[in-house]
Amino acid sequence: MRRVQLLGTFFRLGFLGEAEYRANFALHAFESAVSLATGLTVLSVVFSKTPSIGGWEWNHLMVVLGLWFLVSGVVNMVVAPSIRQFIHDVWLGNLDFLLVKPVGHQFMVSTRKIMVFNVVELFIGTALIATALVRLGARVGPQEVLQFVLSISFGAAVLYSFWVVLGTLALYSGKLENLMLVFYSMFEAGRWPVGLYPLWLRYSLVFVVPIALAITVPAEALVGRLPWETVGLAGAYALVSLAFSTWFFRWSLRHKYMGASA
Repeated sequence: MRRVQLLGTFFRLGFLGEAEYRANFALHAFESAVSLATGLTVLSVVFSKTPSIGGWEWNHLMVVLGLWFLVSGVVNMVVAPSIRQFIHDVWLGNLDFLLVKPVGHQFMVSTRKIMVFNVVELFIGTALIATALVRLGARVGPQEVLQFVLSISFGAAVLYSFWVVLGTLALYSGKLENLMLVFYSMFEAGRWPVGLYPLWLRYSLVFVVPIALAITVPAEALVGRLPWETVGLAGAYALVSLAFSTWFFRWSLRHKYMGASA
């Protein structure tokens, strides 16, 4: 309950901070609208030539695109800005102020800075998914919904763990900009199902930059293409990822961070 209250406080602070620059909200909304229009235009061009691609129909790929916006919104609203702030605190020697607070360090590191205006992407993603589900109709049943809830939870856990590990690397090296650029470059590939890519890229999108578990797998659940075995494997992967990221963060903080006076 205490952490939920803290999250609410972080959201309020984030809103108050960004409310001072309202033009940024309009600009971000415009950028999101352009991104949406671009994505739908590409889909229109593709499906003007074929009724399906790799077994995926128009409504199926609308689900994928909606999940891409949804995941992008969550990452850019909470996790990414918080981890960036952590990295800057390490570089500037300000991390000591965070470590003395009576709250879980990893929780604070990964949630304390919230860019509220990214909620626009959450609305766009939800609208796309809802529209696709209405058009799919009876093909989405209780099993598909359950698989979706489980798989997107597992995918979010894996993606969160990735960002925690990425941020922790700041304790080892000060040059992480290129790694972040790699993430965002590969994240764009999440607009399409990973099964459409070459094998080496599929594995990269599962184990290197794990966006497949947060986007393609939940989309497969909603469109009835996901076997329960994959859900189980995703759950195991999520547990291992969370355990490793938590251990790596705590171990690195204990053994690699020397404090601002070092």
